[in-house]
Amino acid sequence: MNILVTGGLGYIGSHLVSKLIDKKFSIFIIDNLNNSKRSTYKILKKINPNIKGFKKIDLKNKKKLLNYFKKKKIDIVIHMAGLKSVSESYSNVKKYYNNNILGFVNLIETMQKSKIQKLIFSSSASVYAPKISSAIKEDDQLQINSIYGFTKKTIEDIIFLKSKSLRLNYIILRYFNPAGCHQNGLLGENPKGTPNNLYPYIGDIIKKRRKYLKVYGNDYKTKDGTGARDYIHIDDLVDTHLKSLQRLFKYKNIQEVFNVGCGKSITVKAVINSFKKFCNFKIKFKYYPRRYGDLDKIYTNNNKAKKILQWRPEKNLKDIALSTFKYYNK
Repeated sequence: MNILVTGGLGYIGSHLVSKLIDKKFSIFIIDNLNNSKRSTYKILKKINPNIKGFKKIDLKNKKKLLNYFKKKKIDIVIHMAGLKSVSESYSNVKKYYNNNILGFVNLIETMQKSKIQKLIFSSSASVYAPKISSAIKEDDQLQINSIYGFTKKTIEDIIFLKSKSLRLNYIILRYFNPAGCHQNGLLGENPKGTPNNLYPYIGDIIKKRRKYLKVYGNDYKTKDGTGARDYIHIDDLVDTHLKSLQRLFKYKNIQEVFNVGCGKSITVKAVINSFKKFCNFKIKFKYYPRRYGDLDKIYTNNNKAKKILQWRPEKNLKDIALSTFKYYNK
């Protein structure tokens, strides 16, 4: 089974590739190295012998993409490539449209020409309308809250529209907040520039690149006043892809959407305290005014994934803190 992972050297992509260890898998990776490093490939090759090659390809380059597919017999595409900063998406609208949407259009058209009919897409909880009081379900209202969210929702719509004409079997996974690092301490989230997410920012503090954490707001309607999000360990998130692969190859006419999260809201303060409790590492922080659009809490109802994919999260806040601390200490 030949599996192509786009964005396979990124944070989530690299962790997935490291776990595709079934002997029947042959793994191919393409990545434009926009927010990843070529050195990650060397690490992955040591971890997983199923990896057959890496090629630097930008999905905006359709000609190069077509040539690559002609040389490979791909059975399924796991599409993880894409820009992912909500704040940056506002200041670089064209960049996000071209990279995320145009890149995917090129990919799906190349899949069509190559007669590839199986797809797993990494989407985001950013496609949902804000809900304050309850867990988000897959059939809840969708609403565009950012340019980044718009690109994810647009790609989903393209998949829905193309599924009939392409006879496309797909699973869309809407991530909440992936966190944590590989158990070997060699793979983690290490973005270029200023981190946009909580855990890699804490990573900079562990590495002594920054002195303190900026906490935006302490007046949210949560137990400690700080914003709460659904943080899921990267290993649990990767496991949903393994379950999705099994489902796509076992059944026909699969066209499904799943939320991927731990199913609980975890505050920023709880994250900070977890490092002190489990790693004996005190994180200094300062409160800043709330940012426009930030919600009190966002978390998922993950019952659908539990029922249909036969999946459930196995790791917790302790595992996230310990694996994060181990990675950034290295």
